[in-house]
Parts: sequence; structure tokens; C-alpha cells
Amino acid sequence: MSEEQEKSEEKLVDYSSDETYDRKHAMLLALLKWLECDFFGAFIFLSLLAMTLMLGNAGNFIFGTIGLLLYICVLADFGLKEGAKAHTKKIIRGDDTGSNFGLKLGLVAMLPALFSYILLLMSYFDVVGSTVLIFKILNSGLWGYINIFAPSMQIEDVSSTLLIIYPLTMLIYPLTVFFTFKMAYNNVDIKTKIMYKNQ
Repeated sequence: MSEEQEKSEEKLVDYSSDETYDRKHAMLLALLKWLECDFFGAFIFLSLLAMTLMLGNAGNFIFGTIGLLLYICVLADFGLKEGAKAHTKKIIRGDDTGSNFGLKLGLVAMLPALFSYILLLMSYFDVVGSTVLIFKILNSGLWGYINIFAPSMQIEDVSSTLLIIYPLTMLIYPLTVFFTFKMAYNNVDIKTKIMYKNQ
């Protein structure tokens, strides 16, 4: 452990009255992260709607990329904050949550996206009616990407490519939260790492 890390740990203060890291509360927050992503995604959709209509698939790609980056930022912020809380509980109160708990949080955050995907699959294989609109609403930030493979609200217009690509985008939930939680939990100072790497 470096001197800087030791000094930062000496300054840690635990303002919470809880003896241990509140895992249930963290998982509830993780489940609600999709709502935050969806809210900002809807805002981006309304802001870039005109550009999407003008530029077609190029606009959809730009719109989808901005939404994806927004998802990553929201999830990274969540992972860092929760990892820092767990780190504080570990240092001050001996909590044993562990740095891999971020993966569990990321998987919980992914559940609404998984639910929307299951709905789309059911619709695609004629188990239920068209759920394309619901799928797009539940993935507002990725609406642009989805539009490339599902240009209308009809399930008949959905490309099978979407069914293959979408699960890959779902991985941003567990991967982003896992890595950022782990970094904060282990008190990794990115600036220090970069500085020593460059020397």
C-alpha cells in the first residue's frame, strides 16, 4: 500500500450509524439505476429527435452512442460511490462485503434490461403481441441503436441481428459496476497509477 493510500485511509470518517455495509439498500439502488438511465435516455431522445429524423441511421448511431456513454457514466458513478462506502465500512468496522459484490450489484441493475429483452423475444416468437414500443421505452438511451434494427413499432420489422447484439449491450451493467466498485473498494487511485506508470 502506498503512502498516499495510507494517508487517505487515516482520514476516513464513517457518518453512518450502520455497523456493516447495507447490501440490501445497495441492491435496491442498483435496481433503480435503470430508471435513472431511462430518464436521461428519454431526455436525449427528445433532444436529438430532429437530428435522428434528418440523418437517418447516422443520426440513430450518434444518438445510440451518446445514450450508451450516458449509461456507462451513471453506472460508473454508482459503482464508485457504493465501492467507497463498502471500503469505509471495511477499514473502520471490519465489514467483509468484499470487492466482488459489485458484480452482484451490476447483475441486479441489469434485471430490467433482461426483462425487456425477454418481452422482445416472446414477441418475436409470437408468444405475445408486439412489444417493440415497450422495449424501446425501457431502453430509451439505446433507442437510436435499436432503431437501426427495428425501424418501426412492428415486430415484423425487427431484425434478428438485434436479438444477437442487444445481450452484448446488457453486459455494460455488470461490467461497469463490477470494475468501478472494485476500484473504489480497493481504494485504487487512478491518477497515482498513471503517474507511476509513466515514470
